[in-house]
Amino acid sequence: MPQAGSARGRQRGWAAVITLLAVLIVAVMAGILLKQQVPSRASASRAGLGAGAPGAANADAEGTSNPMERARSLEKTVQQQAADLDKRIDDAVK
Repeated sequence: MPQAGSARGRQRGWAAVITLLAVLIVAVMAGILLKQQVPSRASASRAGLGAGAPGAANADAEGTSNPMERARSLEKTVQQQAADLDKRIDDAVK
């Protein structure tokens, strides 16, 4: 006769694996999004968007160079993707 405690332990083990996998996927996606949203210094300098460049003032007026706004946008994107991933996992389990 199987022990009830061992089955519960295996379920917790699988839940931990799935949770770690979801966290890993979200971390990779966040890294990719961060690289896409934050231009590298080399590409910014090639584009002439240094600190004193005329394009820098336009970027401030649009709000695209505000680090807090970019961080909030990235946070919302990551949260939405995490929710979508949770939904897909739940749908796959059913």
